[in-house]
Amino acid sequence: MNAATSLALRVCLFAGIILLAAGLLLSEQEYGNDILWIGILILILSPFLGILTTYSYLIAEKDWKWVKVATVLIALIIIFLAVSLLRS
Repeated sequence: MNAATSLALRVCLFAGIILLAAGLLLSEQEYGNDILWIGILILILSPFLGILTTYSYLIAEKDWKWVKVATVLIALIIIFLAVSLLRS
């Protein structure tokens, strides 16, 4: 479980950094800012992907106590995301 979560977080980190670097290099182009925003979005969403990865492993291991905790955490993230999108 820890290896898969670590791998998911590492992949998101490297993808976000690569996109940020590409966006900075292409910032003079019209699509450079879009690439920057995608890189930032990946970095922001990477902890959520880590939680989802851990969640799937907890379900597979039938560790129901921590599945409940992860479910509450995922629900809170989705609620806060929806509220922030509605307010903007």
